[in-house]
Formats: sequence, structure tokens, C-alpha cells
Amino acid sequence: MVCLCLLSAGCAGLFGDDTAARETVTPAPVPTADATPAPAQRAPGIVGDRVVNATALGRAHVGQLSNTSYRVRHTRTVRNDSGLHKRIRTRASISTGYRSYTATRTVTGPGVTAREIHSTWRNGRALERTTVNGSTSTEVVADSRGIGGPPRPPRAALFFEPTFNGRLITLLSVTNVTSIRPGDSVIKQLYGVSLYRIKGTGATDTRAIATQPADSVTNVSFSATVTPNGIIRSYALQYTLVNGTETRRVTESLRYSDLGTTDVVFDTWHGSAPTTGRTEQHNRTG
Repeated sequence: MVCLCLLSAGCAGLFGDDTAARETVTPAPVPTADATPAPAQRAPGIVGDRVVNATALGRAHVGQLSNTSYRVRHTRTVRNDSGLHKRIRTRASISTGYRSYTATRTVTGPGVTAREIHSTWRNGRALERTTVNGSTSTEVVADSRGIGGPPRPPRAALFFEPTFNGRLITLLSVTNVTSIRPGDSVIKQLYGVSLYRIKGTGATDTRAIATQPADSVTNVSFSATVTPNGIIRSYALQYTLVNGTETRRVTESLRYSDLGTTDVVFDTWHGSAPTTGRTEQHNRTG
């Protein structure tokens, strides 16, 4: 009896009247040609205008970078009343899955001893060359076979963490984020993809911002760009650090580029490095 009732009702009784459905459809607005397209989704850990889970965003950042080649550039500059105190520059070119890389860090400025560290991973071996005051030492810091050095994986053998994951999680956790908005056309042209811009002022834990002990940290300003899949493509940070009577202004900048297109090029010194973990030293001339 129920079946007969349903059959007599026809398709309209089951699925609704097709004419009525067409009459209630509202056409979607067509975007104008000059409208800035927004990313299709927020990055992991971001909801609305808030970073609700910096750790989740950090995990996504690390995971995405592990599956592509890239270049990374990081600079930290410290100034005092006399001018430049210290500048640390880090540059690296890294292949997909960390199968090979080359990285250099230079420390300069009147307040520090000049230093340069150069590290490579090639053919399953990590070499590190350090130059301080004209004296250079070269060492095998890792060997995948465990013969010439400890059997450490490539990323762990590098003298710095190339994803800057710990630093990013700290900054995104303690900074007072004021806005998360789609990047404009200039940002899209710079990075080649649609992404979001994060801006923040001040911090819930200002001392966590500083990379060294401080009596106080003020004037915190932070901005970052992030892709919908979670790569932090860049950040810029400024803050004032006070220790006793000394005041220093600190700036940091980070940028990832050439994702998926990076070629790792090795210097000639790589071939003349020691074959064991022992350190060789010589003085530079000329």
C-alpha cells in the first residue's frame, strides 16, 4: 500500500518539483576582473583572524618543506646606541628530502668575533668548515655509513634547523596577532602564489621573543606570510631589548624561495675535505 502511494506521488514527491527548484536558485556573484583572489583555505592552525594552534601550523610548515627543494635566507641584526653591534646571516640551498644541501652562516659586527661556518651534505656525508680570525678548520660531522663520522641524518647534521620551526612556533604562540588577511597583488607577484599575511603587535610573553636573557622586551612588531597549505614563506620581526643600562634594537627576517626549483651547487673545497672526523686546521692567506 505504501509503495502504491509513493508511485502515485511521482518523482516530485520524492525529489521535489524541478520547476520550483529552478525558481529558487540564486546565481552566484561573478568576481570582477580586478578583484584579488583569496586562498581557498586557511592554513592548518589558523581560524579566522587567530592562530589557534601554532604547533599544528609548524608541523605543516615542516612537512611541506620536507617534500620540496628550497632556498632559505635568515638575517638577525642587533644595533645599539653606537650603531651596528652584530649581524648573523644564514643562507642555504636544500634539495628535496635533504638529499643534498649547502649552507653558510656569517657573524659580523664590532661587538663580536667574526666567524663563518659552511656546511654541505653530499654523497651521504656532511662536511663543516669553520673560519675564525683567519684560522679555518674542516671536519666530517656525519657519515651515513658511520665510517668517517657519526651516522646522523642530513637534517640533523646541519648546524642550524633549516625550517626554523621552533622559532616560528614561539613567535606565532606569543605574538598578539591583530589581523590575518589575504595578501595583495604585490605579495602574490613576489611569491607567485596566493597567501595570507599575518600581522601582530606586542606579545603575551615578551621575554620569549628575545633569543637571549633580557630585563625587558618592548616595541614588538611581527608580520609573516603563509600559504594555504601551511608554509611560512617569510617573517619579519622587530623588538627593543633592554639589559641594565644598555638598549638594543633587534630585527629578524626570514624568507623561503625557489620552492621546487632549487639546484644545490657545491664549492671546490668540498672535494679536499678530510675523509675522517678529525679536524684539519690551516691559516688563510691573501
